[in-house]
Amino acid sequence: MTRAQIGWGIIGCGDVVLRKSGPALAAVPGSRIVAVMRRDPEKLREAAARLQAPVATTDAAGLIAHPEVSAVYIATPPQHQLDYALAVARAGKACLVEKPAGRSDRELERMMRAFAQAGAPLYVSYYRRFLARSAAVREVLRSGRLGPLVSVDYRLAKTPREAGWRLSAESGGGLFHDLAGHVLDLFDDWFGPLELTGASAGNVLAAHETEDAVSLSFRAADGLVGAACWDFAAAEARDELVIDGLYGSLRLAAMSTTGPVLVSVRPSTEAVAKGLGARLLDRLHGRGKAPRRERLRFAREDRAHLPLVRGIVEELRSGGAPASPQAALRTARIVNQALERFYGGRADDFWNHPERFDNARARASRRTARETGYQLAPEELARFDEQGYLGPFRCDGDWRRIAVPLKKRRDVHLRDPSVFDVCTHPSIVRRAAQLLRLPRVALFKSRFHVKLPGKNEEVPWHQDVGAKNGGYYPDGRPVPSVTCWMALDRVGLENGAVQVLPGSHKRLIGDFRKNFHAELLKTRALSKDDLAAAVTLNLEAGEFYFFHSWLIHGSAPSSIAARRAGLNMRYVAPTDCYEPECMYIPLDCGREAGATALAA
Repeated sequence: MTRAQIGWGIIGCGDVVLRKSGPALAAVPGSRIVAVMRRDPEKLREAAARLQAPVATTDAAGLIAHPEVSAVYIATPPQHQLDYALAVARAGKACLVEKPAGRSDRELERMMRAFAQAGAPLYVSYYRRFLARSAAVREVLRSGRLGPLVSVDYRLAKTPREAGWRLSAESGGGLFHDLAGHVLDLFDDWFGPLELTGASAGNVLAAHETEDAVSLSFRAADGLVGAACWDFAAAEARDELVIDGLYGSLRLAAMSTTGPVLVSVRPSTEAVAKGLGARLLDRLHGRGKAPRRERLRFAREDRAHLPLVRGIVEELRSGGAPASPQAALRTARIVNQALERFYGGRADDFWNHPERFDNARARASRRTARETGYQLAPEELARFDEQGYLGPFRCDGDWRRIAVPLKKRRDVHLRDPSVFDVCTHPSIVRRAAQLLRLPRVALFKSRFHVKLPGKNEEVPWHQDVGAKNGGYYPDGRPVPSVTCWMALDRVGLENGAVQVLPGSHKRLIGDFRKNFHAELLKTRALSKDDLAAAVTLNLEAGEFYFFHSWLIHGSAPSSIAARRAGLNMRYVAPTDCYEPECMYIPLDCGREAGATALAA
């Protein structure tokens, strides 16, 4: 039975839907958008207006049940796709799921079983294999112009960037999980099913918990071997695919939809007709023919999803056998196998078990928990409680690798592994945990403090309390924390070392919420007589002090022509994570150091 028109309901209306796939659904003859669903009412209204959808709802069940909706496009983040897809299957309607179609290959398999039992078609939106550019590459590869295919070499590199749910394990993985399927699906189309022969995934940036570098090797039909690498923590962007055959090669940017394709082929007379001796003589006499090069160009694709959608609509209107995304499942299995070891297994709800991950955060926590040294004596703990500071100590981490910025910078530990390694080193973290009287701490802030020669830089007397300094409990009390101040240069009074007022952490004075701008001297909350008790925290490079973050502290300008650089690290109880703008990284510090948490 044929259908006159396919009515689409769209669940999830993010940027991809508004710019690309949504307009394609509306543009294909015999296809129209009936309803859109999004949980945010304001963004829902915007999406309905842009897509000219007659029905806008926050209720997915109502959209699926709508009598004019014959097919549902699920364009949500992967963590929601399975539940929505199963609901569509129960309704017996067709479904298009945005790639990667679930958090793992097992979730895609569950979708496929549900739709097979319902006798309804299921599609996954790997649209690139249907583009004119991909078809042109396929034609060159299958024409024999390159000869037997020998090897594939692919490299994608992107600089670090914020990517929301794409960097959360709850969505099934990181940017590799989100993006790699595009190229792997093309490989499946061009070379046939792939056999994974090796894979490695890693994470170096503490800013996210998911993989940011993945390499894999594979084998395909007729002896073709390949290697591919995805790097999402690169210094510069790259997208390079080289396909080598016996007689020629293809070069292209694989993630581009319309970029040029460079075809390079040796003349067949040289490659086939001549024997080895004749080719050698030609080369010696300069008579070898240069490879013929051709640059294939393609028109801009305003609606890249259009060919995919057109094919789906034609299939649905013809009423043929229900579709099943077997190629997408093969791609999902490759991705899953590549990430298996990194996540400590992917057969369960692995996203709820970050302690199993092979990432910077988990490695730092395990390293700190294994180290049982750096024990503080009872009298040191008592002195810290009374005076509010303790030290100096020596950092056993590789602090010399740290590149000091020219200006103050915050939270570099999230983007620089060398800084993160120091901020999480047991020589610092285990002592911080003992001062907090806890078996675990959370690193939530770091900051470079750099005074350059000739700059009259002074840090006024202040207490680090409240917003961006630990925040507040729900009852309004400020959260206490411990600060580690580590010198990266020799630091003394002459170049603006930190000075503290012993015992001043026991109460909050003046307008402490203003931090640097509290003007404690000007408002007379602090007197010059109080400053007579100030202690200078003299340090050699690589040494550090701890102080209670409420301890009144400041620093004078440098009076010598030498840089003064320091790294400030902040720790709090893992249960005291109250500042939404901060990223808290829990660290297991081994056996419990005390019975009660730090308090003032």
